[in-house]
Amino acid sequence: MFKARMKFAKEGRARYISHLDLMHTMQRAMARCEMPLWFTEGFNQHAYVSVALPLSTGFSGEWELLDFNLLSENVPVNAVEALNAVFPEGLRAVEIYPLSDGGMPLRDIAWSKYRITWTFPEGIPDGLPDAARELFSREKIEILKRSKRGEKLVNMRELMQGGPALAESGDAVVLTAVTAAGNNNLSPEYLTKAMRQYHPEFDLPCAAYHRMCVYNEKMQEFR
Repeated sequence: MFKARMKFAKEGRARYISHLDLMHTMQRAMARCEMPLWFTEGFNQHAYVSVALPLSTGFSGEWELLDFNLLSENVPVNAVEALNAVFPEGLRAVEIYPLSDGGMPLRDIAWSKYRITWTFPEGIPDGLPDAARELFSREKIEILKRSKRGEKLVNMRELMQGGPALAESGDAVVLTAVTAAGNNNLSPEYLTKAMRQYHPEFDLPCAAYHRMCVYNEKMQEFR
């Protein structure tokens, strides 16, 4: 038995798959392509699969990570192609590699890079991009952050790597931000919440969130 990691994308319709359903989907897909998964022993046997930093339902991502155990001594040839042939629409394996070849421990995940898209069907309101740039350039942006321990007022700038980049694209405003992950996670939704809190004069629509990359504390791409 050895440990392996898969980098995969969860996009399109697949972004609405819940975390539990994603686990079932991964196990079924691996069974269909005859991946030699390792199963636990005992009465209730099951395959060990674990996703690092599960995405919220409705989020998409291209740097998602799944750890699993194999019975074989190496990753099967054409494993990526075999999985992609049986995955449902929106799921896509990017690469699979053994963790013995330099895999980073999940506890080292520290940052996530997101693309946040605000789309305005009737056009971007005048002044909104400048207001957003001014807001996210501040040294202090206080917002009420929820966690398992309750609510706490935090300076969200302390949970970000600098200010987000902002661009206009047609009828959309697109922000690219690096936010804290792991134990001190800052969901990218808080950027939208902050804009609504500090600039209620703008009718901000529902946003789309896409994870582009994951990093360790040194801002090295996590793999």
